[in-house]
Amino acid sequence: MTPFTLTIPHEQRPFSGDDVPAYYDGPLIFWLPCPGRRLLTFALPDDAGHHPFLVLEVTEAQAQAFLTNKLTARRICLEATQAWRMPDYGADVLELAPLVAIPENWLPGDVMLHLNYEGV
Repeated sequence: MTPFTLTIPHEQRPFSGDDVPAYYDGPLIFWLPCPGRRLLTFALPDDAGHHPFLVLEVTEAQAQAFLTNKLTARRICLEATQAWRMPDYGADVLELAPLVAIPENWLPGDVMLHLNYEGV
């Protein structure tokens, strides 16, 4: 796994809309735009004023399974083809440091993206 950087102007970064399937006081889960790659990001706890994210490269089939509740948040993390830590989404240049393994405390729960509240 190799590190890489992305230069995405702040105004072109996902903060809402279809590319942000989970939002609470900021994007929690979103698709990071990167030509030729499907990068899914999950928020990590803030670190001294920085906004780190777990970045995962997934296949299109995995992405569709996640978006249609056929794959849980935890499972997509464990099955990603590559994983990186992005230390600060607010930085001018986004640096992605490769991970050999995702720490257990970074993994989301074994839950679906969209909760079904029918019949509640």
